[in-house]
Amino acid sequence: MGVKIYTAPMAGVTDYTFRKIVEEFKPDLTFTEMVSVNQLTYTEVPKILRLRENNGVQLFGKDIELMQKAAKYVESMGVSEINLNCGCPMKKIVNSGHGSALIKDPKKIEEILIALKEVLKPTTNLSLKIRVGYDKPENYLEIAKIAEKLRCSHITIHGRTREQKYTGSADWNYIKEVKDNVNIKVIGNGDIFDARDAVEKIKYSKVDGIMLARGILGNPWLISQIRELLEFGEIKTVVNDLDRVNMAIRHVSEYAKDNDEIYYPDIRKYIMYYLEKIEGLDEIKKLINQSISYKETIDLLNKIK
Repeated sequence: MGVKIYTAPMAGVTDYTFRKIVEEFKPDLTFTEMVSVNQLTYTEVPKILRLRENNGVQLFGKDIELMQKAAKYVESMGVSEINLNCGCPMKKIVNSGHGSALIKDPKKIEEILIALKEVLKPTTNLSLKIRVGYDKPENYLEIAKIAEKLRCSHITIHGRTREQKYTGSADWNYIKEVKDNVNIKVIGNGDIFDARDAVEKIKYSKVDGIMLARGILGNPWLISQIRELLEFGEIKTVVNDLDRVNMAIRHVSEYAKDNDEIYYPDIRKYIMYYLEKIEGLDEIKKLINQSISYKETIDLLNKIK
């Protein structure tokens, strides 16, 4: 079957256009932004759940009834992969008892998963994403065994604790330990920014797949490079500055079409991701961040070429 490559749910990032761009590089599964089960009636949810083919949806929350309602709603939209968020480290999420706060209570995770299984179709995949602990490594193996017992489609593990957030390094020893001890798909996550490093992590941990997050911001080519290295033993996709600028222009054009030509300043962050590794663009970046139209933004990007 080969190693799977998934792209992570990233709040404020993995919108419709971002997923459209990423799709061209053929990941096995692409997630939307995560969705709060408390916000299904809020206006931003239909935008987040503007689905494309082969999109998974990650839910966060802890109220059983709301979780079931949300899962059924998402499933009714044609989604066949629903993921439970037990890994988000952000303060406002954790303080509500959601995300990585759940790692402290494996029984609660089990309760939620059982309740979701009760209402979802047998053909709908249910998975979860965790960190290796809250303030220290703990409960990760117990939670993985719960996922195995309930026949979840996979478990994704980020090799940091909640306390670490995104500081320090993701420890793939814990990911390997889980893979060695359960019989469901294990997806490794954390600090995958380079194809060669990704393949080393895969070979070391023997995971069934990886989930890419920050590593594909401004660098969707990483998906192809990892695949090439796994299949051919060499990287065939070489990316230069012109490629990055052209993709930034493409992203702006698609974003404009996907938003009916209405200008949203959010586009600027995506452009900055592409331009991050190109030197000498301070003045252009400043002007892009002051731009108020897609045409003006594209004109500025064309000046770099």
